[in-house]
Amino acid sequence: MRGWLVACALLAVPLAAFAQAKVSRAHMEACVRWVATGGQYLTMNSCDTAVSIQFMLLDSGRTIEKDVMPGSQFESGPIDTSNGAEMMFTVCPVGYVPNVKFAPENAEPISVSLYNCLPRDRPGV
Repeated sequence: MRGWLVACALLAVPLAAFAQAKVSRAHMEACVRWVATGGQYLTMNSCDTAVSIQFMLLDSGRTIEKDVMPGSQFESGPIDTSNGAEMMFTVCPVGYVPNVKFAPENAEPISVSLYNCLPRDRPGV
């Protein structure tokens, strides 16, 4: 009986880890290449799946969130470049959000891609 319980426990650990691993997804930044043109930032979703982009101008804190279909373009709208127009962004599969709060205080980890994506109904922060 004790051996059976140990075997069940040993099987449960990898299954729980596998289930948790399916919850988190890698960011999809490789799907976008940003350009600043015509007074705004633009990018196109080059992946074969829809992505959810969060975009922020750091000087104003103005945030734009948009789901972008494959082959479609994200536009920031007019930007004021007088303060440098620094920005940050995240790219997750549609239905997912970054596991770090999308806020100016997290600009450094976000700008160096230190985030994963969690289901929208279970964000990390």
